[in-house]
Amino acid sequence: MIINLTKNIKVVRPEAKAVFPYSNSIYIDDDVKTVIDAGAGGRAYSDIQVEKVNLVLLSHNHFDHVNGVCFFKNAKIMAGKEEEDTYSDAHTYRKYLGITEWQNLMGDVNRKKLVRNIALPDDIPVNYGFNSVKLDGVFADGDKFDLGQIRVTAVHTPGHSEGHYAFFFEKEGILFSGDIDLAPCGPWYGASSSDVGELIESVKKLMAIKPKILVTSHRRVFDSRDHDIQKLFQQYLDIILKKEEKMLGYLSEPRTIDEISRQEFARSSAEKAPYASFWNKMMVAKHLQRLKRMGLVRELENNYYVKAEDRP
Repeated sequence: MIINLTKNIKVVRPEAKAVFPYSNSIYIDDDVKTVIDAGAGGRAYSDIQVEKVNLVLLSHNHFDHVNGVCFFKNAKIMAGKEEEDTYSDAHTYRKYLGITEWQNLMGDVNRKKLVRNIALPDDIPVNYGFNSVKLDGVFADGDKFDLGQIRVTAVHTPGHSEGHYAFFFEKEGILFSGDIDLAPCGPWYGASSSDVGELIESVKKLMAIKPKILVTSHRRVFDSRDHDIQKLFQQYLDIILKKEEKMLGYLSEPRTIDEISRQEFARSSAEKAPYASFWNKMMVAKHLQRLKRMGLVRELENNYYVKAEDRP
């Protein structure tokens, strides 16, 4: 489905819900025909002339954003410089995601259970996992792309991943925020390259832009005439901060990551499958890293953590 934001800037919505393995794309119909992110699925891209797309910009290297790169056979592919190596090297990709932490957090549970036990839809052209993508170039924070009538700026927004980018159309006041998606359950930051503190700063960075229209990877279009976008961003931030507050309260006694991750406040998903448990533990670990840096939590022997003021 195509949603026209302006004459030239359009949202490409998946035929199904814009959740894994799908995500929204932006299509710029200009002299340089451009797509931002490639996870809307083959049926969605049938609404545009994929063979005429000149440029694909990738917000970050997660499967639901890159799985459709092969549809754009005549396009140059570019991604953020911070994640360049993850597109070409399988080990770097697995380390970037955090799959290499499976043994530490899940013990003897078979790592194959990290993969969801579902069949991908038939308009997703590749299997889940590492898929090599040949990049034609990389971009950095503040880089501008002149596409004809339209100019778009790459905005580095790390936290969800090391090289996560948003894209801002300044003249039109349109912001594509990628996986800073205002999900009611809050942000996801379970990869090795994720960082809670950086994510908080990235949300603040996008708030400072004060977009008129906000498009995210997995939700609907937010128009400032109908939605208080600043309030939505703040509510999104508050989910992180409230989780940390409750975590600190729980750490009045020494706890392990396993114990913390089983608490209701720490759950990022109601699912109990091994892959969901793993990503949840990764997110707990990210909070503990931040709280240790802030001097609010101490790590004890045998992988226990405690609130700093409650133990000498």
